[in-house]
Amino acid sequence: MGMTSKPSLALSSSSEHQGWSYLERDMGDRKVIAGGELYVSPRINYLKNKKMGKISKLAQLFAKYKIYPKSCYNECSPVRVLQEMFPENHYSKDIETFLSYQKYKPIRRGADLPWWGKKFFTKRTGRRILIVSQDSLAEDAKSIVLGIHIMSSVDTKSKYKEYTDKLKTKKSFRFNSYNGIRTQLIKWNINLDFLYFTDAAKVYKNGSWKNRDFDKQKSKELLEAEIDFCNPDLIILFGALPLHLLDESKNYASVIEKGKPILIKNKKCVVAPFLIGNGPTQPNFKRRLGIATSLIRDLMF
Repeated sequence: MGMTSKPSLALSSSSEHQGWSYLERDMGDRKVIAGGELYVSPRINYLKNKKMGKISKLAQLFAKYKIYPKSCYNECSPVRVLQEMFPENHYSKDIETFLSYQKYKPIRRGADLPWWGKKFFTKRTGRRILIVSQDSLAEDAKSIVLGIHIMSSVDTKSKYKEYTDKLKTKKSFRFNSYNGIRTQLIKWNINLDFLYFTDAAKVYKNGSWKNRDFDKQKSKELLEAEIDFCNPDLIILFGALPLHLLDESKNYASVIEKGKPILIKNKKCVVAPFLIGNGPTQPNFKRRLGIATSLIRDLMF
């Protein structure tokens, strides 16, 4: 990753700063010619089509489980607010391809959408990280996992309030929780451009909108399919829930205390404590977070 100095929380306007940039531009093979016209080479169009092809395949993988009916994404949903505030954000554009495959009626409670960095599904060189959060407790399909979709664009309380006000809901993350996750990702030297972020259990039982009424087998099946499809260099699990979903034989405390990676689907995996909710209230939270942080940083280089 090339970062050996202590990471700064101040976001650079350079696209080279670990993907934490307000500017979503990447000139590549594009050139500004006479009159300021932007020329896009055939190679750029080819690479864009390849990326959209990957996102289409990902969308079809999810469509089998019918957890993101397109009709749920109204103008006050996080997706539409992101598109309104940051129309040039890569996810604002990519998600339209993804949702175009979700044309079905709701048959179960929906879940948080996954998120991916702008270079994750490209041929660009970089260490690809897949983070699995806790189980999806979104009231229905509308949300995006842990507010990750705005983290490259929103780093102040006032900007966060502007975003949440547009959602017209009282159940948004508090800024301190949102910023705590964002800060920790920076400390781990995670490059957002090469990050894929998803929930653990997210397939509810057919016909159920009851809280935590998951179809565990289908949830595990889907998460394993995501891992296979994304083929990450490193997996990070937030807390015991994703660990037990993927491998119920593993003991959370034992795994995290050993300070060594485990293998999940033949991929190196680090288990870290959940960064918000009840996680930070646990007496061993700081020590275990320190263990996970050291291990993640070692594996990032």
